[in-house]
Amino acid sequence: MRSGTKKDEAYQRIKQMFLERRFEPGSMLSENGIASGLGMSRTPVREALQILQNEGFVDVLPKRGVVLKEIDAAAAREILDLRAAVEGYVVVKCVPLGGKNLSELEKMLEVQRGCYENGDISGFLRHDVVFHAYFIEFYGNSLIAEIIHSINERFMSVGFAILKNLAAVKTSYEGHRSIFEAVKSGDTSRIWHAVYDHINFGKSQLSQVYDS
Repeated sequence: MRSGTKKDEAYQRIKQMFLERRFEPGSMLSENGIASGLGMSRTPVREALQILQNEGFVDVLPKRGVVLKEIDAAAAREILDLRAAVEGYVVVKCVPLGGKNLSELEKMLEVQRGCYENGDISGFLRHDVVFHAYFIEFYGNSLIAEIIHSINERFMSVGFAILKNLAAVKTSYEGHRSIFEAVKSGDTSRIWHAVYDHINFGKSQLSQVYDS
């Protein structure tokens, strides 16, 4: 395996561990420990950590270790405010959707329902991202897509904390279903309210994440 490929593999695996909160934000990790856990040499791990630092996920402290950067409560609320404004606008602009698009969204919801019924919170969160990204990609504004992709990646670790039980997953799934039904109806006012209600549910859960 070439060095670049090893670096890419290390990058993806480390990032996923951080996003799934396998390490507590703010905890100090060693480069050697990460490399050992991945069964890899230090070189690709070091290169991957440098990329993650540039993206704002971690701080690499020379001779000390690696710290996973935490999104504080204020930043999390600002991210959700931005998402509510942007996604509400985008979803409205996607209407009307054709039968093929509605069918694809329906299939996404079925996958999400399966994750919920099987207690697969990690799988649900991954498909949550896919559901929201569908509208962003369909709308086709590259700048909006870049911004939303960036903040969603940073926010995913908080998402794992918000959806830490099946009751929260069920509410989130029902929010997606409400958005879908609103889109299907073509009622723009209903769409705005469905998007806002869904994202505001996330905001309501933040106190449990940061006050626990």
